[in-house]
Amino acid sequence: MSQERRGIRVPLRRLKPLDCQQKPKLMSRAKKLYGQSVDWCCSLVAHYREAVGRRSFVGSLLEYFTADISYPIRKAIQEGEVDSNFPRVNYNDLEESEEEPHLGGKGHYKKLLPDRRKAARDRGNQKLLDFIVKRKGAERHLLDIVDGRKHSTWLDSFLSSTRHMGCTETYLEDEDQLDVLVRYLQEIYKQIDQRMLTRIKKDKVNFVLEVLVPEAIICSMSALEGLDYKDAEAKYLDGPPVHYREKELFDK
Repeated sequence: MSQERRGIRVPLRRLKPLDCQQKPKLMSRAKKLYGQSVDWCCSLVAHYREAVGRRSFVGSLLEYFTADISYPIRKAIQEGEVDSNFPRVNYNDLEESEEEPHLGGKGHYKKLLPDRRKAARDRGNQKLLDFIVKRKGAERHLLDIVDGRKHSTWLDSFLSSTRHMGCTETYLEDEDQLDVLVRYLQEIYKQIDQRMLTRIKKDKVNFVLEVLVPEAIICSMSALEGLDYKDAEAKYLDGPPVHYREKELFDK
């Protein structure tokens, strides 16, 4: 899939169940814009449902997407057999719509509210990312962990888990930032010796997401914000602050 096209975000209130009554109409509208990409996504979901029905796979859709069983359909898009044309979206420019009543109390109108808080969070996270990737400020910390010279509760949790998470909190909200971070951490992974590779069962994807990502971000928070490790870890676990409008939409 093109690195320039990574997906879109929509307000929670506009999400519909996959098998909702409006599906034919929504599918027709989506195909006019995204063509074969829509069919590819639906095929992936259909394959997942079939695998679950046959009990040949147990897990979430995200786990299915990264598992070997879904390789044939993923290979089709990776090799260009499927033309994916989902647009790249600048999340900093996204706006939310919020209904507000007219002064006379009759009807509603739409007021567009720029999500400036998220843009500010992204700018703050970019500083964390630059510290990790450009300045390599967390590299010694990460290498000490993978070489066994420094203790990591995240590594302990990873090694003791019998089932890894299909969806992992990464603190970073911007997909481009996360892509840059993961690519850098994959280079750190290449420096792991055979002993550690055996311990983690060469599970590259989950090791990067569940150990290296949190350790790198916590280390950068500690360095840039003057926090000790425990306080930085607590901030990471709390996640990014959620705007009250986002919470209201989710609660609905």
